[in-house]
Amino acid sequence: MTDSEFSYILELAKPPTVEEELEMEKAIRQAKSMTDVDELQRCVEAILRQNHQQGIFISRCMDKIHWLYAKLACVENKVEQPKKKEGLTQFFSTFFDPKS
Repeated sequence: MTDSEFSYILELAKPPTVEEELEMEKAIRQAKSMTDVDELQRCVEAILRQNHQQGIFISRCMDKIHWLYAKLACVENKVEQPKKKEGLTQFFSTFFDPKS
């Protein structure tokens, strides 16, 4: 596989913008200034739950993207699945190749 086939991954993995970095820094400073331990624990719990859900979502999205790219490659290259053998033909084909 070539790098261009996975270019969408590189596109998704771009570093954050300056504005996004500043927003994150602002949130970090706000969390550091918290003095209420219970509030901090609630924030950590919410962040961990959100991170877990986002990880699942991203994984499923990547699976779907990969599946769609594979399907597209099959259409472009006219790949056909082999015909399924039925009944006794399938059973006997496990022992010998009827074409030989």
